[in-house]
Amino acid sequence: MPAITNVNELQNISLDLAGNYWLANDIDASGFGFVPLGIFTGTLDGKNHKITDFTITINAAGIQEGALFEENQGAITNLGLEDCAISVTSTNNAARACALVIDNRGTILGCWSTGTISATCNGATAWGNGAGLVCINNMLGDGGTLDKCYSSVDVTVTSQGYAVAAGLVAINYGDISESYANGDISATSSSGTRNVYVGGLVGENGYNFADYEGIITDSYARGNATATGGGTAYAGGLVAVNEHASSTITDSYSTGIPAADDTDGGLCALNNGGAFTDCFWDTQTSGTAVSDGGTGKTTSQMKTKSTFTSAGWDFIIIWFINGITNDGYPFHFAMPPEPLPDAPRATVAVEDKIALECVRNIEMAAGGRFRIDEEGNAVYKSRYARNA
Repeated sequence: MPAITNVNELQNISLDLAGNYWLANDIDASGFGFVPLGIFTGTLDGKNHKITDFTITINAAGIQEGALFEENQGAITNLGLEDCAISVTSTNNAARACALVIDNRGTILGCWSTGTISATCNGATAWGNGAGLVCINNMLGDGGTLDKCYSSVDVTVTSQGYAVAAGLVAINYGDISESYANGDISATSSSGTRNVYVGGLVGENGYNFADYEGIITDSYARGNATATGGGTAYAGGLVAVNEHASSTITDSYSTGIPAADDTDGGLCALNNGGAFTDCFWDTQTSGTAVSDGGTGKTTSQMKTKSTFTSAGWDFIIIWFINGITNDGYPFHFAMPPEPLPDAPRATVAVEDKIALECVRNIEMAAGGRFRIDEEGNAVYKSRYARNA
């Protein structure tokens, strides 16, 4: 299993996109003009390390895409992309920009991004597409999942055709769980007929014409969403459009300001028959009591645990609230986590890893503490063992 120690080795993943890799340390990518990697079918475990100052600048004709990977059919886990500066411009066609993967058809777990991302599309009928982590999740219905991921990226999309922008995933046809986005998101189109979709977490969730559903659970967005121009502009605090009748959004919330020339909503601008279950938005911070889905609550109610527990949210394993973290709103267990030991623990069985994760979650929920010692062993200190 090759170890990645610097940005040149990271770029050289392109020589074997079916390989299995892990990051041995944080990687400084400053000053390096990274070329997006192709169709990845292997594994990349970041070991909770990060790639910093990750920069991609593209300005050319044709369909242009900028991200770490063009497509993922494998597994990418525990990887951070911090202080990203990604700018993609197509002079005559589609432009797509995000931090991690343009088209995810595999698994993404425990990944995060920060920085700025922009996509400029100069094709009148093409798509301008930008997001904090992934542009399209589960393209063609092949299977794409994001779990325990987040993004604090500001995203800007400028288009002569369609425009889609979101804090985490621009277009979701797959599964997103226990994830969030904090960035401010905006998109505009000079077209008089092509639509604009902007969501704090997801732009379009599902797609009716291709019978693709989007599933979002236990997730949230805190950034502002602004949509201007186009045939119709939609902006939603969590999602712009819940497109498919079988698309579901469960136990999720938003707090940001949705602003659109045409249709906006505190949680969702337009719901085409999909289901919202036990979802909320902050009517005060968002500045609106209107949403096509979800239930509006005051800021005080959004910071009160019983608002969510009475709706059946899981505050044992998934959600936490303490009045301080995340400005008092519900949050997941702290992300990003601390880096794991540099050497891979190849002798640990999959079953043991699952067991460790379960114990860790229970301990965290009970207020215990967790760390990895120098030998790579999991060490717990229970809140109930005073002298442990």
